[in-house]
Amino acid sequence: MNNRRQFIQLSSWGLLSPLISSAIAPVSMDSESIKAVVSQPEEGETFIVRENTPITIRVSKMKDSVASISLCTEEIQPGGKIPVHKHLHEDEFFIFQKGTGTIEIDAVEYPVKPGTMGFVPRATWHSITNNNSELLIFTFGYSPAGFEDFFKQIGTPKGQPFKPKTPGEIKSIAEKYGMVFKG
Repeated sequence: MNNRRQFIQLSSWGLLSPLISSAIAPVSMDSESIKAVVSQPEEGETFIVRENTPITIRVSKMKDSVASISLCTEEIQPGGKIPVHKHLHEDEFFIFQKGTGTIEIDAVEYPVKPGTMGFVPRATWHSITNNNSELLIFTFGYSPAGFEDFFKQIGTPKGQPFKPKTPGEIKSIAEKYGMVFKG
């Protein structure tokens, strides 16, 4: 019970922390140069990162000039898994929209279902598993923005023949972005 309570507390504060910190932190940009971004469901750049695993970048540092946060969506096939890893430079958050599975954070496993939210502080081991028979679909993002470009480098643009990277290539690109795989 205590682990669940901690997860919910981290989720709540984690999702709000980028908004709170940007509201109280000194603004380094001219406030007139900051723009709003609205991304419709059919918009965004989609990359296939593992066979049948699309990630769509919806709000990005490069395309939208948003430095504080990025937003993406992902679909994990039944039986699929994101391996245990951590980000050294970004906090990550998740909002699960469809399907069920688990998210593991620092070796503690939590069930996920539509409506579940989660927050993973930087340098924290985590993974996601779809252990059900339907797609697991979720929105996720990073603060600060920038890590979303990792998916452009390891993925194949949607509509092109899938060209998987070798584990060595993925590890090398991950290191460039401050991502470490466990094991």
